[in-house]
Amino acid sequence: MSVPAGGQGVLRWLRASLRRAGDRVPAHAPETVLHLDDHAPLPQTLALALQHVAIQSIYFVLPGVVAAAFGATPIETTNFLCLSLIGLAVAAVLQLLWRGPVGSGYAIPFIPSIILFAPLMLTAQMGAGLGAAAAMTALVGVATIALVPFTRNLSALMPTEVTGAVVFLIGASVLPSVMQLLALDPAVPSAALPQVGVAFTCFATMVLVGVPRWRFARYAVLIGALGGTVMALALGLAPPQSAALLAEAPWFAMPRPIAWGEVAFEPTLVTAFLLCTVAAVASVVGTLVAFQRATDGGWTRVDPGPLRRGLLAHGVAVVLAGLVGGMGAAMSSASVGASIATRTFARSIVVAGAGMLFLLAFCPKLAALFVLVPAPVQAAMLLYVAGFMMAQGCEMLALRTLDARRTVVAGLGLSAGLSALVAPAFFAAALPAMAAPLAIGTVVAVIANLVTLPLVRREMRFDLALRGDIGTAIEDHVSAIGGAWALRAETVRRMHHALMEVGDLLAGRGVATMSVAAVQHEERVRIAVVFAGAALPRPARRPRLEDFEAGGNAMEPTALWLALRETSQHGMRAVAGGQELWMEFQD
Repeated sequence: MSVPAGGQGVLRWLRASLRRAGDRVPAHAPETVLHLDDHAPLPQTLALALQHVAIQSIYFVLPGVVAAAFGATPIETTNFLCLSLIGLAVAAVLQLLWRGPVGSGYAIPFIPSIILFAPLMLTAQMGAGLGAAAAMTALVGVATIALVPFTRNLSALMPTEVTGAVVFLIGASVLPSVMQLLALDPAVPSAALPQVGVAFTCFATMVLVGVPRWRFARYAVLIGALGGTVMALALGLAPPQSAALLAEAPWFAMPRPIAWGEVAFEPTLVTAFLLCTVAAVASVVGTLVAFQRATDGGWTRVDPGPLRRGLLAHGVAVVLAGLVGGMGAAMSSASVGASIATRTFARSIVVAGAGMLFLLAFCPKLAALFVLVPAPVQAAMLLYVAGFMMAQGCEMLALRTLDARRTVVAGLGLSAGLSALVAPAFFAAALPAMAAPLAIGTVVAVIANLVTLPLVRREMRFDLALRGDIGTAIEDHVSAIGGAWALRAETVRRMHHALMEVGDLLAGRGVATMSVAAVQHEERVRIAVVFAGAALPRPARRPRLEDFEAGGNAMEPTALWLALRETSQHGMRAVAGGQELWMEFQD
């Protein structure tokens, strides 16, 4: 994870890496209903935005629990929730910016951070106030921003086996919430039948509406939630004291920022929050990759530019939330799952949703309507979208052949996260700062990847005689490399094409042999070709017909362009015994 030496070098690299000119142009994703830049009619946009807000509202309880842990009064708790809602709206707007150095340009709604929930509760247990919690939240945002320069080699830090495990755990992490919402009692199983019946009916409605290819599929979650709510109210499953809460909540109230006061950076708290920053960053990257993959029909590997800008926007949003005293935001994997399920990715939907959150922040009575969604309906909504996130994680894990090292990395991360799901009490007592399944699973997967990364450097050398059967020899060697190193078929094809073109070019010069050295660096393969004679010219910027017709030396730049056009990087230099042409291929 190297960065350029010196402060000015880091700044130059940051400016270059945050530019949007180098972003991949996404290919058309099949069955997409609304692309990023599409604008649906206003009623459809509002309905889709309302669907996201309904999903987000499941997590509105978290700020209430946190504020109550700090001894806040009902009025202070409502104020804390409203400040947090403003933070969610700001985070979404920063993230969907499609110009400038901040924002991935992706339409991703936000929720109060589940990852920060554990250290916030730890802060309350240690006797600190909401001012200290706000300071710690701002610290997490600053740490997130500070990590942006260290994402230069993002594929080495977060390869597909790590991001796949993270995306899977994002979905799996909500399963305990599903069980809690259903209030399953093993002593009296029959007591949960009404809740399970409502949840099952709600879930089945979402599936029946969302699976067929028709106009209402995009509203599957909203239709299922409305139907489930009607059924729950008919069965008397409304949340307790809901009428009293609606009566007492004011129509309009201005959120008041929380004063920091004197803040002492307790080492235990700082450690807990910084450890969770690692998991939060991995969660951001995993969610962005899942969204990126869903919206790009030609996706084969991570496009790092949007991820860096998205991480920067996320850090800025968390800092702002800490400054006003709200709860830090996190990307809503459930909402992203809903977007993937309904194939609706338009930015206008999230803009409308952010407007709704601003409205809710200044109108507690309306916010209460979302908080009072019956528990079985919330459980069904979570279960529906969690399935799509876990399926996305499995698909990302299977993008490349899982050799022994990749299996260890993914397996350890999944095992650690799922262990925290199975035995939450043990992890809460032993590792309170890392008790969340996503937190511990991510940290284990990242550490396992970094520890085993030096073990995957593989090298293969061979000489090729530039004669008539060179094509067969190149195919044999490249196929052997691809099989031994578990490379993707597309990577093998690009390597074969490049070596064939270079071999033909050198044979035309009269060169008798070329020496090839192939080295694997995790998701990259570097091939160096050494040959005798004069250096090769610079590759042409684009092929020209007159160069082909001229032949001889005039054709060499075009031939070299053909050889190098599918490489991620390339270069030439003089070495002992001749010249070296090196090429890198992303796997």
